[in-house]
Amino acid sequence: MNNNLYHLLKREIRASLILARSYRLSGERRLAIQFLNDAGRTRAELATLRGF
Repeated sequence: MNNNLYHLLKREIRASLILARSYRLSGERRLAIQFLNDAGRTRAELATLRGF
């Protein structure tokens, strides 16, 4: 797997989690859930690319 791709996916996960937390704290629960789901999908993609 390309090292740049790995780091980009990790950054995408972090960004999604940060946004989810921010939306949750501001009371936007549905948006927070969408970003948590996005982080989960990205984690699954990363695991697939790494062969887990």
